[in-house]
Amino acid sequence: MNDRFMDELVRRIERMCRASKEGYKASALERHRLEGFIEAGVFLGLTTNKDAQGLLETTYEQVFGKPMSDRVQPTSSSFDVTVPDYSQYDTPSFVRKG
Repeated sequence: MNDRFMDELVRRIERMCRASKEGYKASALERHRLEGFIEAGVFLGLTTNKDAQGLLETTYEQVFGKPMSDRVQPTSSSFDVTVPDYSQYDTPSFVRKG
């Protein structure tokens, strides 16, 4: 039973990593299913969170050729929002108008 579970877990992680490498973002449903599958395995005693994380890192490195720690993290600049300068309105309008 444990071997079947681990083989399926590897298959699911690998499928998500390969899709990501090809430029496809995994849907929320796919991510939640993988998380649920891992949680079920932990609950049934077939794996541990630490083992699943290690498997994820190993599979990621095999697919991408580099460790997960090297992946590009999104920065706040990717959500570049320009906030207008409202400082001119700090002074009451009757003072600004003179």
